[in-house]
Amino acid sequence: MIDAMKAESRRGVRGRVWALVLAGVLGFAGIAGLTVRAASADPTLPPLTPAELLGKVAAARVDGLSATFEQRSDLGLPALPAGVGDDETATMLGLLTGTHTIRVWTAGEQKSKVALVDGSAESAMIRNGSDVWVWSSEKQEAVHSTLPATKRPTVSNPTEAIRTMLSKLDGTTEVTTSGTGYVAGRAVYQLILTPRATESLIGQVRVSIDAEYFVPLALKVFADDGQEAVGVQATSVDFTVPNDSIFAFQPPAGVTVTERAARDKGGKPSADEPKGDAPKTYGTGWATVAVLTMPTTTGTDQQQSKALLDSLPAVSGSWGKGRLLSTTLLTAVITDDGRVAVGAVVPDALYRALGSR
Repeated sequence: MIDAMKAESRRGVRGRVWALVLAGVLGFAGIAGLTVRAASADPTLPPLTPAELLGKVAAARVDGLSATFEQRSDLGLPALPAGVGDDETATMLGLLTGTHTIRVWTAGEQKSKVALVDGSAESAMIRNGSDVWVWSSEKQEAVHSTLPATKRPTVSNPTEAIRTMLSKLDGTTEVTTSGTGYVAGRAVYQLILTPRATESLIGQVRVSIDAEYFVPLALKVFADDGQEAVGVQATSVDFTVPNDSIFAFQPPAGVTVTERAARDKGGKPSADEPKGDAPKTYGTGWATVAVLTMPTTTGTDQQQSKALLDSLPAVSGSWGKGRLLSTTLLTAVITDDGRVAVGAVVPDALYRALGSR
């Protein structure tokens, strides 16, 4: 959801090198890290095997949901050099550190709203039938799209993002259960995912699943050193259907409204969409590495990009030369010839991917 709002509000290429390198981190932030508050006694629930629990999650459907999530991140990001980055870059980095509040409402497949709340400011994506709005109260801007009849996705939220992740588990992951607990006052099963890949920086993922409706309510992501790196937790949950007024967005008077064409999957991008080659991927599962081409910058953007890259450690190998960005869950290499390799892996895995032409 954060990614979608950022893409809709982008107004230039300033800071795009930093955004490109950190895109993978945003992906983790979108699905990761929920803490489970301890209760005086764990609930007694019917035992379920990991396979049974995953099956119930896959089949789970709810008519309505209103929830508030707390998202926390400690990714060990390096500080930006002085004078590098703009307000958009600073906002993005802020999402990857500290604590943030995400509010979610759903009423079937046609109505959903996800809002990132920061004090009195709100950034939101609202789906109401074929209408999709992206709204920023701080910028007083709204973007409107109309979905074609063949396109009926829901707006992504932490619960759906976690369920999507669970649906893609394969032999690269060891799946076990670990008792029961409580999240937002509701009984939950605990599911533990352990990557089998030795190159992965992710040591373990722990998911908490509602014991009545079988939707994910919490998840923690631990680095390979045992540190909790990212966390999102439901602090309140209500499974009644929200009022229709929640999804009936009307831009306030004086707000700038931009109309943007939506397209079906596989359709041609509109003129204002970012263009570029699709990334190539190497490896599988938790050890996947994406290699893509860095966007070209000029003028001030080029100077800022150079200052940013010069602040990172220099690395080299048979693949060439470049700069290394290391965080708790993500590693990236930006090469001198304009490539970027990103993955939740150790640097050697990136070097191997860069050497595979």
